[in-house]
Amino acid sequence: MNGHQIQSKIISMGIEVINAVRQRTLDQYTEGPSVKESRLFFLLLPFFDGKNWSPEIEASAKTVSIVYAALHAHDQVREDAPIIKEQQLTVLAGDLYSGIYYQMLVNTKNIAMVQQLASAIIQVSEKKTSFFEGRVRPLEEVEEAINIIETELLMAFYNYYGFTEYAPLAKQALLYIRYADELERLQAKDYTHALLELNANLVHEIYTEHWLLEKLDSLHRQISASIAECSLDYEVENFLLHQITPHQHRAEQLTREG
Repeated sequence: MNGHQIQSKIISMGIEVINAVRQRTLDQYTEGPSVKESRLFFLLLPFFDGKNWSPEIEASAKTVSIVYAALHAHDQVREDAPIIKEQQLTVLAGDLYSGIYYQMLVNTKNIAMVQQLASAIIQVSEKKTSFFEGRVRPLEEVEEAINIIETELLMAFYNYYGFTEYAPLAKQALLYIRYADELERLQAKDYTHALLELNANLVHEIYTEHWLLEKLDSLHRQISASIAECSLDYEVENFLLHQITPHQHRAEQLTREG
């Protein structure tokens, strides 16, 4: 499977997810459903790597994508914003997507999968909420929260269908993407709740930037090792390295140090 076919499959699933949850009024006043390409890539990675991929697995992957869309919609609600129509509709959009994915899970009549995914949803929601509690936690707790938010839903999918060989690589790559985004936001002075906690732990944002760069370099090395262990097809590996986890931070670091 070449890069064009991989991209086409990701786009195709993304369109299917959006069509499954699209609602005209909500789309008019909110950002609409959104699923990151990186998450779709890792949901589809076993398929790209030639594993058995039944219609049931495809449907479950689509359902997990809708869960991501629901959680993303709720993330767009700012707790300090006035209660306006757009904010209210964003909440409703998240509720709509949630209802759709629960209905899809019920329709599969796969109780075990429903239980695993429901447990993951609870864990992710709890960790997202923890960033709004207004307290500074130890660095290890912040990392654990980010880890669960970024990877727990995918891990539930992998664990259920026996795709655990991809788990280390997927975790490392998704965390890499999250920390790369946090680094960009830090440099743009666009502080997320996670950055505020990191700054509080590390005293100054200069040290936060250094910590993030070190984290990215460590994850990059882990990703390289995990790719070798998975023995991915060259085209899949190439797409992962150049489309999913590009390494701009290394050039930025060298520029500053030079």
